[in-house]
Amino acid sequence: MAMNVAQLLERFPHDDTVVLIDRSATPPERVTASALRERALRCGAGLAARGLAPFTRVGLLAANCGQYYDVMFGTPAAGLVFVPLNTRLPAETQAYILDDADVRLVISDAEHAPLVPPDMAHIIIGTPEWDALVATDPLTAVADVDDDVAVQIYTSGSTGRPKGVLLTHRNITFTVLEYGAAMPGEVMLVSAPLYHKNASMSSKLAFANGGTVVLLPGFTASGYIEAIESHRVTMCSGVPTMFALVTAEIASRVAAGQEMPDLSSVQRAFIGSAPLTEALYDDVQRLLPQAVVSNGYGTTEAVLEFGPHPEGKPRPKISVGHQHPKVELRLVDPITGEDADAGELWVCSPGVMTGYHNLPDVTAERLTDGWYHTGDLMTRDEDGWYYFMGRVDDMFVCAGENIYPDAVEQMLEKHPAVHQAVVVPVPDELKGQLPAAFVRAEPGHTLTADDVKQYALANGPAYAHPRHVWIVDEIPLASTAKIDRNGLVARAADLVKADSP
Repeated sequence: MAMNVAQLLERFPHDDTVVLIDRSATPPERVTASALRERALRCGAGLAARGLAPFTRVGLLAANCGQYYDVMFGTPAAGLVFVPLNTRLPAETQAYILDDADVRLVISDAEHAPLVPPDMAHIIIGTPEWDALVATDPLTAVADVDDDVAVQIYTSGSTGRPKGVLLTHRNITFTVLEYGAAMPGEVMLVSAPLYHKNASMSSKLAFANGGTVVLLPGFTASGYIEAIESHRVTMCSGVPTMFALVTAEIASRVAAGQEMPDLSSVQRAFIGSAPLTEALYDDVQRLLPQAVVSNGYGTTEAVLEFGPHPEGKPRPKISVGHQHPKVELRLVDPITGEDADAGELWVCSPGVMTGYHNLPDVTAERLTDGWYHTGDLMTRDEDGWYYFMGRVDDMFVCAGENIYPDAVEQMLEKHPAVHQAVVVPVPDELKGQLPAAFVRAEPGHTLTADDVKQYALANGPAYAHPRHVWIVDEIPLASTAKIDRNGLVARAADLVKADSP
């Protein structure tokens, strides 16, 4: 069923049930369903009253806060295009995105206001101008915009300039309608940045299906744990690194003689946006023994790919799921271009983007007759379960052998003293590239580089064992809250060069 964002708002409960607990406010603000919907429609009406033409781009540069939802829903409801801006990007990249998207108005919080160019139309949340914007009578007329662009979200730009992904009202609401029905009434903890799809989609799913969002201003392991206990959270969502930090925090507390926190309310843990290892899966399952832990997968460009097994079979540990019944999937050999049981994932569905903004050549490379080429390598087993192998771009060759970093990382993280591992290539004159690893030890364990190398040689192919290993206190994150793999590639090259005679 086709639907636009304004119609999606009408699916929100029409009563005074609390659907948002905004912990960015002091004290935390409790927002009802009717108030949330009205705030968004007032914001949309205020934007429309400024005389902005249909499909004008409106940017939002802010940390997590309740007003984020006003703009996130209100902008497309008014027939405008919402452009969420990554607060962790440098000013130069922010300026590029604003120019590329032709953003005509930026709404920001006070903290990030200095990043907005001085000649840009700008409203700061909490000022009289913001108050006037949201004091307008709510929108009543809804345009027929189902197939028009609703959101222009920029990719992280790990391989060049960020690209603007064009998502229509139909793309967005398709996912909410198809996926959200399976998760009614959840108390959803959201701590990842709302400019990121993981957090924004989790919020939409909760609001549209009678749930409650507990919104944190940002992620800290201690804040995450405290929010679960305080609000009896039933569903946690986040990226693997966040869950790794939570498990490490709890292990550290227990080692210091503190009591285990009460996380018994959590019934589901959804870990997505980056690869999940079996070792982390086991850590989270031990932490939340009563919860169903899921390895989530979803691209910005296609929104929805996987679901449960049609015969109700239990999902294997780190499978990303079974093909969703409303989605078509293919695995394509990246070299031969033929269908295979292992290859690049292609997706065709009502959730697939219309293309990249002002990048027709890139769009043509990534879209073929409605099929989106994800760039992700996957395998499929005999029951139809899919497993992530790595990125086509992350794969590297060592002496003629293909090395998939994710596979090596999963093997290393089975070592009882390894908490987290990241494998990257380093240049080598003889073999082209060699695997190297950054490794975090489990709290209370002693680990050496030689321990890691010997374990890899004993448990995996010799050509894939890391020739260089660095034991580190933490793994750096990029602006998307994922592992900063590109930064670690550069750091590894510098470390190897420094160690060379």
